[in-house]
Amino acid sequence: MRRRLVTALPALLAGRGRAVTVLGALASTCAVRPAVAGPPGFESGFDLEFDGYYESNGSRTPLASARLRFEPADDAYRMTLEVSSMLADLFYESTGRLDERGLHPERYVERRHLPFGRKRAREARYVPVAPGAQAGPVGDGTIAVPPGTQDRISLIGELWRLAGLARGPFREGRPLELALASASKVRPVSLGIDPPATMAIGGRDREAWRVRRVDEGADDELDIEVWFDAAGRRLPLAIRFIEQRRALHFETAAG
Repeated sequence: MRRRLVTALPALLAGRGRAVTVLGALASTCAVRPAVAGPPGFESGFDLEFDGYYESNGSRTPLASARLRFEPADDAYRMTLEVSSMLADLFYESTGRLDERGLHPERYVERRHLPFGRKRAREARYVPVAPGAQAGPVGDGTIAVPPGTQDRISLIGELWRLAGLARGPFREGRPLELALASASKVRPVSLGIDPPATMAIGGRDREAWRVRRVDEGADDELDIEVWFDAAGRRLPLAIRFIEQRRALHFETAAG
């Protein structure tokens, strides 16, 4: 009997070692997903449809339909905005890291399919700015950015996260200071958050926060406004990209 136990002992120890290894791997896997504070259902993301309009000189023309998606996955995220219209099809994508401090974009893509088969594409990779260096382009398609930088698509996801916090700029009504990046540059911006007000969005009256740029140095390329539902999941209700007194305005599809 003793001889059989001695003979079996190495196999038992080996099996125990494998069990410890497996348990350790499982614990490591479970620890990967960050504890991200946000609105109800943040971990599920969203998939929203919008009606699109072209705005100029006080007039609004129905122009397009759009789909905005936010897909969180463990310690990463992907956001896309797809716009379909008779004039052009637009695609925007932001991908990057996700942790307890929010979204950290690392890659931004713009694609435009224009009439007569013409195509345009721009892409940027974001890297942390080196200590003592200035933020901005550092190579072909690469932009050095300060901590907390967002692009025009990830900004919507980050604002949605902040809108769900019990304490934060939405609840406190204070400006939000951050850097906003495009495919070619990065600029500091100040965003004001208006108190919830009743607005007609998507054919319905909704209580919504309006987020808009309030800094004096607002530039046309990066100007953006977003409205968020003040109830429920705090989802984005409307988005406006502004350029040279013209705008593309998207709001929750009626129905």
